[in-house]
Amino acid sequence: MKKLGLFLLSLLFVSCGGGDKKTEVAEQAHKKVVVAQATKPKTLDPPLANQVDSMKVARQIFNTLLVVDDEGNLVPEIAEKWEFETPTSILFTIRKGIKFHNGAELTVDDVAFSLERMRGKAGTRILVESISGVEVVDDTHVRVTMSEPFSPLLYNLTLSLCGIINKEDTLKRGESEIAVKPNGTGLFKLTYWNSGDIVKLEPFEDSFMGKPEIDELEFKIIPEGNNRLIALETGEVDIAYNINPSDIKFIEENNDLVLVNKPSMRAEYLAFNLNKEPLNQKEFRQAVNMVLDRKGILAAIYDNAGESATSMLSPEMIGGKPTGDITLRVDEAKELLKKVKNVPSKLSIMTDSVPTNIQTAQIIQSNIKELGIELVIEPVEWGTYLERSAMGEHELLLGGWFPGTNDSDIVLYPLYHSNAKGSAGNRSFYSNPEYDKLVEMGRQETDVEKRAELYREAQAILEEDLPIIPMLRKNEVIGMRKNISGFIFRPNGHHVLTKLRKE
Repeated sequence: MKKLGLFLLSLLFVSCGGGDKKTEVAEQAHKKVVVAQATKPKTLDPPLANQVDSMKVARQIFNTLLVVDDEGNLVPEIAEKWEFETPTSILFTIRKGIKFHNGAELTVDDVAFSLERMRGKAGTRILVESISGVEVVDDTHVRVTMSEPFSPLLYNLTLSLCGIINKEDTLKRGESEIAVKPNGTGLFKLTYWNSGDIVKLEPFEDSFMGKPEIDELEFKIIPEGNNRLIALETGEVDIAYNINPSDIKFIEENNDLVLVNKPSMRAEYLAFNLNKEPLNQKEFRQAVNMVLDRKGILAAIYDNAGESATSMLSPEMIGGKPTGDITLRVDEAKELLKKVKNVPSKLSIMTDSVPTNIQTAQIIQSNIKELGIELVIEPVEWGTYLERSAMGEHELLLGGWFPGTNDSDIVLYPLYHSNAKGSAGNRSFYSNPEYDKLVEMGRQETDVEKRAELYREAQAILEEDLPIIPMLRKNEVIGMRKNISGFIFRPNGHHVLTKLRKE
């Protein structure tokens, strides 16, 4: 009966003439790539788009002064070239002929306006805090002066948070408007965003970057991992981010799908609030580190798609180190705990409500029970998590840090420096003058090898003090349809979609 129905249906299509066939050909000619991700962008105003899934969309719409190539080198984008006039002065030569999506030509005033604006926004302030002045020199040059030498600045400016925006349009339409209807210079421009689960982009015909090989790029928000996999399998989407590690084998065995399973730069960590007893005693933190089962977490929750970590720096970052000793030492931890004053019978750990993070907290709960301490898990909504942890309303904190560049300063300063306590990143409220000095020296040193050595010395202090226990670096697992090519993976999550092709 089913076959008969299909046969009659085919006769109906034939009797309708050739119109539908032409429509089918036209649809095939229109090459649309759909990308599934877990959460919707919060905003598409670059300095405010500091959530990873916001950055992934914003990267397609905006350009930055510089970008990082496949080898991690700085290369031009909006800036045609740059030079250090002095250790505290950089002269940028701005490329001519770049147009915004509204047709306006990019000028040095737009660059200067964007840089000044970054200095006042929460998402970018720490990235550009060394900038003391921005000067328009002439119609092709912008000079950036710094209060002191700051080597990480150029790498920081490659982040999508530092996208260049149009001055006149921003002042005319206002910040609330440009957040949902952005006006960039990128290869793709926004055509539809209902502030919901669909973001549609199309090629920008006047882009200085050329023309993409697809006709439409769509981001589809699918929060649940299983549903993203189903959408990928059925062809509803072409690329699916954040595939569950448990689904790796399914993708590998499916002839229509391709798996991308590579280490990311993101590190998961357990932080202590050093403003509270006995968390401010390093012997207590060291004891917890000795019972923390990194391998167990990696196997049980991430299906071993990743690697254990003892540093928040990935090995490829400046001064990054391979994983150190992760041996479980329960008896040694119990002996060390005898040196700790006021060991509590109960502690709490705050986490966001992501299921894998709650599961990780449960394993940590079991680990710490070995020390005779009951750990109460406190899952909270993401906004609440950020607000309360910035104010120090936690004891233990489960977190993750996704550096946007290969420069180690973006990890070592915001997570640990005394000046970054609270919302800037240092949610352990750690303070060590010796450590601060090493990181500050690293910021001013221009020789890469010397910087690496300073950062290795800084990490040695962290390995002793353990305000944060680095746990693991999970792989980024991405599924794609077999007919998709040209996807360029970036370990910082800012994947390049401008070269996509669909066969």
